[in-house]
Amino acid sequence: MTELKTKTNPAIAAASAERAINPSLIDGVEVALDGFLGSARMTVGELTGLTKGAVVTLDAPLNGMVDLRLNGVQVGRGELVAVGNHFAVRLTEFAS
Repeated sequence: MTELKTKTNPAIAAASAERAINPSLIDGVEVALDGFLGSARMTVGELTGLTKGAVVTLDAPLNGMVDLRLNGVQVGRGELVAVGNHFAVRLTEFAS
């Protein structure tokens, strides 16, 4: 495979830097951050047979890490902890 090489025009680079988005303009934008504990595989018959109170076993260990995903892309990991009556994630890794 041939490596693509390009030259950067200094005038274009300076103009692009001037038009860069000011981070304070997007700081208030809300996003959905999902905590992914694990998954389960089952047949459609098993899925339609689920009732209230059924238990679905995930493929994750009890003390496993929780993946944090933004729009389906993993951006961090952490440990599942309890905070009052809620679950939370204590971050151990996060994208910079």
